Amino acid sequence: MPEHDRLFKHVLPVLQSKLEELKLNGYEGISIEDIWNYCLQKKWRKKKVNEIRLHEVVSTIFSLRGSEIVNHLQIQQFQSANWFSEVNQEELNELLKPAKHYNSDMEMK
Repeated sequence: MPEHDRLFKHVLPVLQSKLEELKLNGYEGISIEDIWNYCLQKKWRKKKVNEIRLHEVVSTIFSLRGSEIVNHLQIQQFQSANWFSEVNQEELNELLKPAKHYNSDMEMK
């Protein structure tokens, strides 16, 4: 079992507590996995998980703000989103065709 999975199971009560706090503060869309992934990707990205002490992990989790996690999730969505997934080829061609230019008399050039 990877070290971060073992640590995840060990601090699961802390993550659940933080999730409850966030929900009380109006952050309904956040999951335990979101909190954990945020910590792995942002807070501990330069550290080896097996070198982080338990008290540091708990302190980090409890010190998180909901806005930090939401910002991180939004950035991930923007980076991974396929902006044209719901646009068919005809609509895409219409969006990308050159704009028509008009002169001051409203005649097309």
